[in-house]
Amino acid sequence: MLFDLIYQLAGNADFYSDNIEPLFRATDQGPAARFVKDAWYFTPMAGCVHLVALSLLGGAILLADLRVVGPGVTARSPVELNRKMHPFLVGAAIALIISGIMLGLGQVMRIYNSPPFWLKMAGLFSALVFTFTTRDSVIRNNGKFTPVAIIGLVISMLIFWYAWIELTDWRYAARQAYLILMLLIVGFITAPMYLKNEKVEKLRALPMYISLPGFLVVVGALISAAFLLARIDYQYFHELDLNAMGIAAFFHPSILGMMLVSYIAGVISWIGMGAVQTQPLSMRFVSMMSMFLWLSVAISGRWIAFW
Repeated sequence: MLFDLIYQLAGNADFYSDNIEPLFRATDQGPAARFVKDAWYFTPMAGCVHLVALSLLGGAILLADLRVVGPGVTARSPVELNRKMHPFLVGAAIALIISGIMLGLGQVMRIYNSPPFWLKMAGLFSALVFTFTTRDSVIRNNGKFTPVAIIGLVISMLIFWYAWIELTDWRYAARQAYLILMLLIVGFITAPMYLKNEKVEKLRALPMYISLPGFLVVVGALISAAFLLARIDYQYFHELDLNAMGIAAFFHPSILGMMLVSYIAGVISWIGMGAVQTQPLSMRFVSMMSMFLWLSVAISGRWIAFW
């Protein structure tokens, strides 16, 4: 029975139209949705709370995760800083969910028919599961993957990447943007494995007013090149249809080039940020993946506005 339910939720259109859509329509016609639509002041207030919660959550995530990756607050240990940020993270996540529900009540059917909304929900669920199970457990245990961490990793990755495959395509850049971000992260966390500190000390010894603009220009140029290679087709100008190629699209020379350039940009970012490798690879992986998932939630949220 459980497997039947999972199969239905995984993309059966009849299941959604018969079971999920009526719930959204009933909510859209209910008193709470009517109140939100009639109260002109409610949506701006909920939007303000949503943005403040996003800022607080982003700050808590970045402070804790950048400490693990390297270029962050060094006055406290990763475990201690993560513990200090935990209450802010929990409070911000609760405020984010509540304010998001309030905002959604004003446009229930619009978000129901919006693929970016479902991608955001999958990303939010994955980010919450990953953050409070895998990330917290690995950092608390100094890089050791516990059973809780492994279960959280499997659940969050399966849900996020399945939703990403089902709800994005190559034409409108969503798939390319996530791949570029992912390869940036891979380059960042793997750079210390073969780029030793003594090899990059000369670059890091340059004055800040020279090195920082230089690295920003190089990384920006590489990311721009990656998007140029991404074959984004907004107006159907390209004869090549990556969507029709299936899994072979990932091995198209342009897409492979896009991923390679993105990886190099991640390596150069590590050099430019002056990150010193002091934490285990597993800790750096979960911290970078945490930032990736939360950034994905933010990207999907902005995507909703333009859908």
